[in-house]
Parts: sequence; structure tokens; C-alpha cells
Amino acid sequence: MNSEFIITLVLMVTLMLANVPIWAAIVLASIPYFYITGIPIAVLASTMASGGITSFILLAFPLFSLAGAFMNSGDISKRIFNFAETNVGWMRGGLGQVNILASLLFAGMSGSAVADISGLGRVEMQGMIDKGYDREFSTGITLASSVLGPIIPPSTPIILYSVTSGVSVLSLFIGGFLPGFLIAATLMVMVNIISRKRNYARRKFPTFKEQLMSWKEAFFSLMTPVIILVGMFTGIVTPTEAAAIAVLYAAVISLFIYKTMTLRSFIKDVRDTAMFCASTYAIIAASMVLSFIFTRENVGIYLANLVVAAGLSQTLVIFMLLAIVLLLGCFIEVSAMIILIIPILLPIVNAVGYSTLAFGLIFVLTSVMGILTPPFGLGLFIGAEITGMDFWKVFKSVLPFFIPLVIAICAMVLFPDIVTVLPNLLVQG
Repeated sequence: MNSEFIITLVLMVTLMLANVPIWAAIVLASIPYFYITGIPIAVLASTMASGGITSFILLAFPLFSLAGAFMNSGDISKRIFNFAETNVGWMRGGLGQVNILASLLFAGMSGSAVADISGLGRVEMQGMIDKGYDREFSTGITLASSVLGPIIPPSTPIILYSVTSGVSVLSLFIGGFLPGFLIAATLMVMVNIISRKRNYARRKFPTFKEQLMSWKEAFFSLMTPVIILVGMFTGIVTPTEAAAIAVLYAAVISLFIYKTMTLRSFIKDVRDTAMFCASTYAIIAASMVLSFIFTRENVGIYLANLVVAAGLSQTLVIFMLLAIVLLLGCFIEVSAMIILIIPILLPIVNAVGYSTLAFGLIFVLTSVMGILTPPFGLGLFIGAEITGMDFWKVFKSVLPFFIPLVIAICAMVLFPDIVTVLPNLLVQG
């Protein structure tokens, strides 16, 4: 590798450690590279303004984010929790199982782990604590089940992976169903084990009338993912158009059917979503510059050749990459990580002949676990804010639930058909 490339990497890492925003660190570190190599600095600006940031599919990212924000403001979180409590609260672990089902359902509306914790998570934790569950268990399962947000479609991280990798977003969306159910199942088993040990209570089996009323109360909320996926799968709408419909639908049911969204909350949701997406778009634009440098230096091909020359098995290579992703997830937010390192990892994944579709879902799940790990785990900070618990106590509460999450990741790596079977049947078949 050239000295100017090494200078760029060292400068970028130094700026990031100095808490310079990621996008600014990338751009500032790239300027010396362009100067030393004699590439006109105008190329830097044109690179930022082209490529992935101009992708039509990327427009779905802020739209799905806004739809999730409207869902949180529309009292939908509470309706989803009540629906789940009625239908699975009778199981061993009671509200622990309710927590998982509610997160599974809400994932089909928000597409974000942070949205799950911030909105539905408050309802879940308070509901469990009020019913006699200890604070640590309530917090741990709430944070762990939030990782379902980016796996069950629609998912904002998956949209970013699609834009970065070129893998069909519809295939990724459909591929997320079985992994989502697998994660939910492993978490439910863990809740069952802990609940038996601690003898947690459970509610009586619901009557038919109670079940019917729960469906009635949550019907419009539950229709959100159905409308999105049916529209995309039938080809009536593109993912971006489906995202626009999701925004309109969420606004209509929150404003006119449930009547829980106010003008003030509407404006706040739009403003917060714009701020969040603007920062992500800045990272995407900056990453185009980094991708330009990596491509010019053949970094991905160089690393892929190293892996092939080492003669490592496909499975071992994937686990090694995921270990790196999990480590980076402790420091870098999932959206930024997708944009920054996927262009480096994909040549390696292709070199060992692993499915880029399966790797995408596994990568997203592994990187999202970073919000549950110190020192910068956003999920841990939100959990501490909601419960009033110490940061490290929150981390300790979620540790047991890493076991089912790691089991799910290992199963997906060893059996990639868990991800690819549905897309192969429904999209390509």
C-alpha cells in the first residue's frame, strides 16, 4: 500500500478518536491523499455528490424512518404491547414473552432497534416492572429483543446495505423473516428458562372475546407491514414508493383514527427524522470518497487475495469477519459501519463463495448488537435513562441474552439457507 494511503488511514482514525464527526474525519483525512497523488480536489466534491447518495432506493431510508417516528407518536406502541400481552401473556415467562412478540410486531413498522427501545421499550419495561418482574430482567429482554427491529422488514440498515452492496432490497426484506423468527424463538427459550428458575407469574389463557378485542384494537397497526410487503412483492410499488405509503398510512391512523398525534409531535417527528437522516446522508457522501480511495488502492482485492492465499475455510473466514464487525460495533453506529466497511468486506465474502444476501442479514444483526455493548452502546444509554439504572448494571442485565443472539448468528452462518430460501422461492423463483 502507498504511503499516502497509510497517511489517510492514520489521520482518519486520529480524527475519529478526537471525536470529530465521522463524515468530517473521512473528508479531512482524504484531502492530503488527493493533494499528494495529484488528483484534482474537485474530484472529491463530485464523488461526494454522486454514486450511492443519488440512488432512488435510498429515498426509502428517511421515509421508513419517518413512518417509524409517526408510529411511536401514535400510541401504537401501547396497542401492540396490549395485543401481545393478551395473546402470549399466558406462556411461561408471561410479559417476557410478550416483550419479544411486541418487538417482533413493532419491528415490521419501525425498522430500527433504537426506535424500538425509545418507544415500545418504555411501555414494555414499565409494564413488566408494574407486574412484579425485576428491573434487570425487564431491561435485559427489552434491549435484546430490540435487535429484531433491523431484521424484520422494513429495515433502514438493510436499505443501506442494499445500496452499498447492490443486493436486491426486496430479497433482503424477505430474507429477514426466517432469521427474525429464529431470533425471537431463541430469546423466548431463554426467557422460559429464566422464568422457570425465578418462578415468574403468567396470566390466565385469554377468552375468545379478549382475543377478538385485542385484534380489533391493534388491527390498523398490524396492517402496516402487510401493506408495505404486499405492495412490494406484487410489484405494485417499489420499496421507495412503499415507504411513502407507510408514512401516509402512519400519519392517517395516528391523526384521524387513533387521534393521538398532535401538530406539535408531528412537527417534532419530521424535524428529528430530518436531523437523523441528514447526518447519515453526510456519512454516505463522505464514504463515497473513501470508497474511491479504496478502489484506487485495490484494498478489497488485496485483502481477498490474502484470504484465498491463506487457505482458510469459508466458515472460518465469515466468523473472523463477524468478530471484526462485533468489535467495531462497540464504537461505530450501525449505519456508518455498513457504509464504511461493506465495500471492504464484500470482495472477501465473494472470494470465499459465500452468499452476499445471507451475509447482509448476518452483518446487520451482528453490527446492531453493538448498541448493546460498551463503551458507546446507544441502547445501553437509553436503557439507563429510562430505568434510572447504572450504565454497567444495564449492560450486566442484557449479558445473558447474548447467548441466544450468538446462537442465532452461528445458525445463520452455518446454514445460510435460513436467509436465502424464501428470496429464492418468492423473488427469483
